[in-house]
Amino acid sequence: MTARKLQPKWIAVGLLAALVAQCLLGMRSNAPTSDEQNHIARGYHYLVTGDPDLNMAPPFVNLLSAVPLLLRNGIIVPTYDRTHVRTYMDQFAAEFVWAYNDAETVVNSGRLAIVLISVVVACFCYRWAAELWGAQAGLLALFLYVFDPNILAHSQLVTTDLGVAGMAFIATYFLWRFLRWRRNRDLALAGLLLGLAQASKQSALLLVPIFAVVLLVEGFLIRDARLIGRWPGRQRFSQGRWRPALYFCSVVFLALLVLAFLSFWACYRFETGPLSPPKSTHAGVDRFITDPRLRVLAYRVVENIRIPVPTYLRGLGWLKRYTARGAPNFLMGQFSRKGWWYYFLVALAIKTPVATLALLGLSIGPSLRSKPGKRPGAGQREYVLYIAVCAFLGSMLFSTLNIGYRHILPVLPFLFVLASKSIVWAHRRWRQVVLGALCLWLVVAALQIFPHYLAYFNELIGGPGNGYKYLVDSNLDWGQDLKGLKAYMHRHGIESVYLAYFGNAHNIDYYELEALPMPTAQPVGLESRPPEHYAISATYLQIGDLSNLQAYSWLRAYEPMAKIGYSIFLYQLPEVKGDGP
Repeated sequence: MTARKLQPKWIAVGLLAALVAQCLLGMRSNAPTSDEQNHIARGYHYLVTGDPDLNMAPPFVNLLSAVPLLLRNGIIVPTYDRTHVRTYMDQFAAEFVWAYNDAETVVNSGRLAIVLISVVVACFCYRWAAELWGAQAGLLALFLYVFDPNILAHSQLVTTDLGVAGMAFIATYFLWRFLRWRRNRDLALAGLLLGLAQASKQSALLLVPIFAVVLLVEGFLIRDARLIGRWPGRQRFSQGRWRPALYFCSVVFLALLVLAFLSFWACYRFETGPLSPPKSTHAGVDRFITDPRLRVLAYRVVENIRIPVPTYLRGLGWLKRYTARGAPNFLMGQFSRKGWWYYFLVALAIKTPVATLALLGLSIGPSLRSKPGKRPGAGQREYVLYIAVCAFLGSMLFSTLNIGYRHILPVLPFLFVLASKSIVWAHRRWRQVVLGALCLWLVVAALQIFPHYLAYFNELIGGPGNGYKYLVDSNLDWGQDLKGLKAYMHRHGIESVYLAYFGNAHNIDYYELEALPMPTAQPVGLESRPPEHYAISATYLQIGDLSNLQAYSWLRAYEPMAKIGYSIFLYQLPEVKGDGP
């Protein structure tokens, strides 16, 4: 193999190394975020006990994040009362991470697995773009992935967001390969990864209709001559206008579902059992049957009915109830529990790097130009990318859980591959200069925000310093900057603060932060008191303590003396002109 052929691969290796370096260096600055303790604790519990009781969410990514802990000695798993599982989930996680083990050791070990998942997803970004438009396009897609602050933020957190995005993307990639080359091994991999996506997060259910639409487009619109594969019963469907397409869609979709269910069920260790625990089952029977003897018989019948993955189905029920209750949502100064249909469109516009948005715009021209008489995207099956992007973004228009850009993370790898087509546009020297300038802009944006990737906002709103005016919660503030607050206090000789912290309260004790509860209303006689320090998370500053919108609102009248990682605002009150760090 010549040096010229090796060069793109070595560049790709260098970019992957840059991804790992940014993640490893960044995670050292971040305190454990709000959700991480639950994900890693439940994953480790399931990994070592095989008991799914504590896993309301699908376990696959959590299991992977727990694997590095197997290499550490002395990890202790607390016991719990099985009759109080639902109320014990959060308590179990808190005890596992903060009481029985060292929190940073546990959380940072789990983060290593997420970094590895991110590296794998990055490889498939390169591979898909390279197979579509050449090695240079592959490098561009990989470059966009490696220096995207949102990807970097979630590549170093123990949550399911990056995992489900990766599984969905890779599964779709193998479906695309199958459609293009008709190799059954690609079909098998697509099905297995479809199942792993379902075992990563409930939102991956959207992937099932996406695959169905892709197959319908392939069968009834593209109508490739290879629709009839070497599958059983093909002779009966080889003739006619629509019968081959119907046969193709049915057989392929059925194969995908069967393989997906097998890999999905395997993640649950082929669990079977009753849908509801005995107490819930008895309560349901009691509502319909009054005769005591019939009740006893009904109890026995219902308790003996066993179904696959009851834990997953109970998790879906929990998610439905949680969605119905709603969550506090904030957007550009407004508050709602029902959300806004345009929330994620705004989030995409102001948290996606401008360079990436520009490259997406430049890729449109080559995509619109197709050869006369040929369906756009028919040969290379680009339509698979468009369907996935439209489906993921379209579904977000109906979401009432407007709590984070992370919910549209699955669309990013598809956008990077589409944006890489701009390499086709850059065939002239001046266009190559434009392309290089946009790439440089992206690198500068990633370096400037390091290590506070979660708080990234683009230049359209003036950068991360203004982000809290538009979005809060996991878009910006997930409790990650408490270590930064502690370091700032140490540097400037601040002994204690009044604190309203949007994160795990265990962090405060773990990092030995001297803090008093922040008063929700302005203290009486504040202006006549000696100067004191007040620290508040951006989420609480904007929407109160989630139950009282006016809580802490009195602080908005003051200017902070410092912003810790863009998510914690520090005040010295009463304000002393010319004084303070």
